[in-house]
Amino acid sequence: MNKVDFSVIVPVYRSVQTLEPLFDGIQSVMDELKSTFEVVFVEDSGEDPSWNELLRLKKIHGDSISCIRLSRNFGQNGATLCGIDQANGRKVITIDDDLQTSPTEIKKLIEFHQESEADVVYGKYPEVKSSWLRRIGSQFVKRMFSKSQGGSTIGSSFRLLDEHIVDRIRFHSQDHLFINQVIGWYTLNAQFVEVEHNPRHEGKSGYSLWKLMLLSFRLIIYYTSVPLKIMVMLCIFTAFAIIAMTIYYIYFQLETGSTIDVFMIAVLAAMAIIAASIAVFGIYINRIYSSRVKKPNYAIKVKI
Repeated sequence: MNKVDFSVIVPVYRSVQTLEPLFDGIQSVMDELKSTFEVVFVEDSGEDPSWNELLRLKKIHGDSISCIRLSRNFGQNGATLCGIDQANGRKVITIDDDLQTSPTEIKKLIEFHQESEADVVYGKYPEVKSSWLRRIGSQFVKRMFSKSQGGSTIGSSFRLLDEHIVDRIRFHSQDHLFINQVIGWYTLNAQFVEVEHNPRHEGKSGYSLWKLMLLSFRLIIYYTSVPLKIMVMLCIFTAFAIIAMTIYYIYFQLETGSTIDVFMIAVLAAMAIIAASIAVFGIYINRIYSSRVKKPNYAIKVKI
């Protein structure tokens, strides 16, 4: 297929009613901007009605739509990676299937990119009310990544990627590849433009609090060395504490002649630190194993 101006990647999971208005909105924006485009729908092995709706849209709109069905559920990130790999556009836009971000907001990304010449433009959502635990957790993860990756920030799933960033993402083959974190490795020229965020039109979010916590844990383990640094500092602190306790124990025994089982306390503390360190090392060793096995981020079952 010949190159088009934009490839719009849409990961699809159990959505039906939103798919046609989503495509119509994308088409309307591209017609207004007089840009060539394709929409790559990646159905993440959710349910047959979603796939059937995509096939219906494909029959109507032809080459403007590519439909891909994955062999099993790989999650939003895996489905988006699949779409990026299959895209033919000079620039790539990713957007969710739930219409919480209206396709008309794509125009903001494109116009802002033309003005700023940023490598990546993220849609920034207005602040929404959420639990204090979600807010604290979100801020903690964002600050951690900002410091560990030289000031780069975590963006949203609504984004415009320049061609050379798309090429860099395709270059990576390791498992557990998270798009926004890889972007931060290659550029600090990421800009944000505020976009509207609407209520969901159907279904509910697949990201429960527990899933968000697991995702944050995976991001920290796979993309930072923070756990190792924490264990190193904790081991050093414990070593100094044990030395101080031992000196105190000897001094106290010499002065009073009585005994306190401080040594046993120190041994137990050291064992706890060693056990925790082994656990962290085990996680990173598992990363090495996973990279050798090269577990796929996605697997295509059908492509139309």
